[in-house]
Amino acid sequence: FIFLVGLYFGSSWCPDCTPIVPALKKVYESQPADKFSVVYVSSDRSNEEMMDTFEKNHGKWGIVPFDSEERSALKKKFGVCAGAEVMQLGMLGQRKYGIPTLVLIDCDTQEAISFDGVQDVMSGHLLNKWGLM
Repeated sequence: FIFLVGLYFGSSWCPDCTPIVPALKKVYESQPADKFSVVYVSSDRSNEEMMDTFEKNHGKWGIVPFDSEERSALKKKFGVCAGAEVMQLGMLGQRKYGIPTLVLIDCDTQEAISFDGVQDVMSGHLLNKWGLM
């Protein structure tokens, strides 16, 4: 079987991110921890904003610390960030996806296998498509 990690790129201020959080939380909570994990990569404007939203809405996901270099590095590696962050991150011409984006990673190969995780979650196909039951 495959073990997936979903890197959820989003923010509390993004209206398009609002509907994905409860749907992703439901999928996450329906899966054993050894099959599916979610890590929040925030585009919030402050640590306080990030933690407030995370604690109220996200459940027991992982989270990349607000002030960590890893947060910026993940955004650059996968080409995902909010439009407002492009200049700050030095990603002009390198941004491939905005928020919300759910990047699915196969933990065995360490490869990103999908950038369409949000669509898969919202359509109800994530579980079947990626062998999660």
